[in-house]
Amino acid sequence: MRISYFNIQPLYQFLKQQLHGRLVVKNNILSITYLRAIACMLVVVCHAESFSAKLTPAYFTGLFGYGGAVGKLGVYLFFMISGYLMACVHWEDFGQGKMGLFVKKRLVRILPMYYLFTLITIMAWVVNPGWFPSTILTPIDDILSLLFIPSVYIKELDTLTPVLSVGWTLCYEMLFYLVFAVGMLFSRRSGMQFIFITIVALVVCGALANPRQPWSQFYTNEIMLYFLSGISCFMLQKRLSQRYAHSALSLTVIVVLLAISTLWLQGFPQLLLLSLCFFMLTGLEFSSGRQTRLTRIATGIGLASYSIYLCHRLFMGALEKVLHVLIPTPGTVTLYLAMVILSVASAVVGYLIYWLIEKRTTMAFRFKAG
Repeated sequence: MRISYFNIQPLYQFLKQQLHGRLVVKNNILSITYLRAIACMLVVVCHAESFSAKLTPAYFTGLFGYGGAVGKLGVYLFFMISGYLMACVHWEDFGQGKMGLFVKKRLVRILPMYYLFTLITIMAWVVNPGWFPSTILTPIDDILSLLFIPSVYIKELDTLTPVLSVGWTLCYEMLFYLVFAVGMLFSRRSGMQFIFITIVALVVCGALANPRQPWSQFYTNEIMLYFLSGISCFMLQKRLSQRYAHSALSLTVIVVLLAISTLWLQGFPQLLLLSLCFFMLTGLEFSSGRQTRLTRIATGIGLASYSIYLCHRLFMGALEKVLHVLIPTPGTVTLYLAMVILSVASAVVGYLIYWLIEKRTTMAFRFKAG
């Protein structure tokens, strides 16, 4: 196979080595990579709509009123992917004294780029607070953000966030990693029980107590159940004797189910249907030997999804100012064009940041971490 940046073979070999050949699920890397790309672009398109709407005083909803639902779908997919991968990669590590190594790997993966864009956001706010009209930052907010504790309320997102607004999802990720790391102290069975009981208990407490304190509302949100969904999908797939090649029919069915769950369902019914879709998608077999231009682009976006996700709102905020000058009186068609420009440009810039910074930084920190 021709070696290129888009080649996922190194990632496949890494996971294969980590799994020691003991997993039935052996060809899910392309599925996960494509899902990362889809999740990332769903969030990007959602925010591209909101930034495009700022170009006109008239009402504009490029996603027909479903922009928030589309963005949430992207976040749900990210959380299911995270749960799936943690279970997949660390299935044999429970009770083996590898909690410290797990924590070190997660910090090396998350901290460098998150801290970079958090510091960029802080410096931009200091230079011109007008760039963030709905945000007031204090030194304590900056410190809490570095600890993944949200303290800034963003009305547009209707949630607490750290200084870097998109980092609210990482606050949930870090809480999940903390629970998962503690679970690794025990045997696999006991560890999984601890992980499930802890997260379910948090959600149940939130549902029963209906807390008014913002942090209590944040950390007991039912969104945490999507991590358990990903773990459950992996555990079920381990029992499968074979995987199934993807087809136009299977992908069409999944897309229809995704649309139904996104547009018309909420809460637990949505969780169940999205879990079914995720189980089906990660259970399909994709050939790494038949790469097309589209699949190479999807693979690139999937690998760069973390950088794209972290930088896209900051970049869109700057690009929107430029488009406002270039398009003083936009019409509907022009606004849709602006959505495309914002989405594509954000993906390209995020990809370049991944290639130039994230990839090298992560490798350097992994080397230092041993």
